[in-house]
Amino acid sequence: MRENFGDIGIIGNGKIKAVVRLNRSATNSTSKVVEPTKVVVHTENKKGAIASWGTNNKHPQELLESIRKNAATTSGLSAVSHNHYGGGFLLFEETFVDDGNGNTKRQLIQKSIRQFPKIDAFFKLSNMKRFHKETVVDLEYFAIGFPEYVLSNDYNLISKVKRQKTAHCRFEVMDEKGLIKNIWISTKWHKSVELDSVYANDVRFISPDWSPEEVKEYCKKNKIQNFIRPIFYAMLDESYYPIATWHSAYYSKWIDVANSIPEFKKALFENQMNIKFHIEIDEEYFQNKYKETWDDFSDDEKEKKRQLFVLFIDDNLRGNKNAATSIWSMIYKDDEGKPMSGLKITAIDDKLKDGAFLPDGKVADEQIFLAIGIDATVLSAGTPGMGAGSGSDKRVAWNILSARSKPKRETTLEVFEFIQQYNNWPPELLGAFEDTQLQTLDINPTGSKKAANV
Repeated sequence: MRENFGDIGIIGNGKIKAVVRLNRSATNSTSKVVEPTKVVVHTENKKGAIASWGTNNKHPQELLESIRKNAATTSGLSAVSHNHYGGGFLLFEETFVDDGNGNTKRQLIQKSIRQFPKIDAFFKLSNMKRFHKETVVDLEYFAIGFPEYVLSNDYNLISKVKRQKTAHCRFEVMDEKGLIKNIWISTKWHKSVELDSVYANDVRFISPDWSPEEVKEYCKKNKIQNFIRPIFYAMLDESYYPIATWHSAYYSKWIDVANSIPEFKKALFENQMNIKFHIEIDEEYFQNKYKETWDDFSDDEKEKKRQLFVLFIDDNLRGNKNAATSIWSMIYKDDEGKPMSGLKITAIDDKLKDGAFLPDGKVADEQIFLAIGIDATVLSAGTPGMGAGSGSDKRVAWNILSARSKPKRETTLEVFEFIQQYNNWPPELLGAFEDTQLQTLDINPTGSKKAANV
């Protein structure tokens, strides 16, 4: 993707409204990764095309709809997002000192952002705490983020950065040179598109391969006041939208498997009569109940009586709310005077016991956690008896997860580093996210220590 990013000139001013029509030639499917198709874009002064994100341009929305029903996925992604963000953004000053043996030693000194008025003002204006948390979530869910930079009137400074929600962003289709011009933003990609709908706007795309000086020069020359410079995790062969590693749980249908189990269980509870009882009603039951009048009933009246009785039984057997109720029926005597019941209800052996499908659900959850890259013990979802029997397994799992977070945090920090260079903030400053490393109480009475992944 990096070698394809670029820009070839001005079309619009980032405020253009568009009518979008979807090319619906593709069919819905989540069983495989679908190559991008085109979404046709019409504006007052140009016509273009957007690279569809998944079938029918709805992949982010379909993905979110699926995982919002799944506790394993939402909890797992929440945990890795919290681990990624850690204790929040920290600022360090990097210096090099002589260690007394003729060797140069790197030294990091933590600094308060308030020591640097320009940086402090920028962080407050951009609400960087919220920006970082939201950007982390975009990266963990979709492996890509779309920060939008707003320039000063003279183009010499980035005055503000704000997050555009990843699920709302789409790349314009590359031109014949493999260059992308704009990012299109809309909250309604997933909805039906009418030809007279006006709901999308474009923001200039700037390649993340360009240096801050190149970006500054280009924006001055073309009078660009705001642009999006995406950040993303490493991609393999994707051209537009990355595929997060955990998406394998979505494409392989493990999330669907996990979601189907509670739906099936709910259907069983609502319709349990159909599988728990065999009901037999003797015709003589009605003859004895209604005695002499039964033969005077028409066929329709007889059938109505039968149906009313069936509904009575159905209402009293179906659902949990009737678990403790009783059903009455008449007892009559045969020709020999022996008592007989005209109604027989036989409980059928429940092949779907309370624990049915729970092993399948556990396997599905394990596959989801594996795809996300988080140990189930972090979420108190480990197999009983398989861990150390204490907090050791959780502590080690969390610390391993933190140790693996450095590449992700470096991606998030690209935003700070780009702004730092563009605005000429002190180059010796380094940004980092603080780790919370869990420890045993005999080593540290607080149970944890703070460390910066710099």
